[in-house]
Parts: sequence; C-alpha cells; structure tokens
Amino acid sequence: MTRLSQKRTYSTSGPECPYCGRQYTPDEPHYYDESNYTEQECDDCGNTFMVEVYHSTSWTCEAFESTPPPRGER
Repeated sequence: MTRLSQKRTYSTSGPECPYCGRQYTPDEPHYYDESNYTEQECDDCGNTFMVEVYHSTSWTCEAFESTPPPRGER
C-alpha cells in the first residue's frame, strides 16, 4: 500500500499535480474507471500521484416571467 503525503490539490478544471501544479485535462477515460481513482505520473516533474474523481449533479429551475397558459389552452 502506498502511503499518501499531506500534499493535496483540488480542482474543478481537471487533475492537478500536487508536486508541481501541472494541470491535466479531465477528458482522459482512465480517470473515470469503476474505482473512481487512478495513479498518474506527472509529465513535467515525473512524480506519481493519486487522482480521485468525485461526481456531482445539480439542477437549477427558473419560472417564466409571464406564466404560459396550461398545455391544453395554447
């Protein structure tokens, strides 16, 4: 088992190396496997770090300024 250090990063734009700060694009398919985590070797500094992916869904709904007539009355 690999022991994790206290160096951590958080990003909503994609994985970020906790050693040097290099930003990765989030569209790599290996970030979205069934375990929700993967190891990544940084292309810039060569260090390996763990990437965890968290998914969140939310909805925003807004009423129309003028209420449209009910469906049967249009």
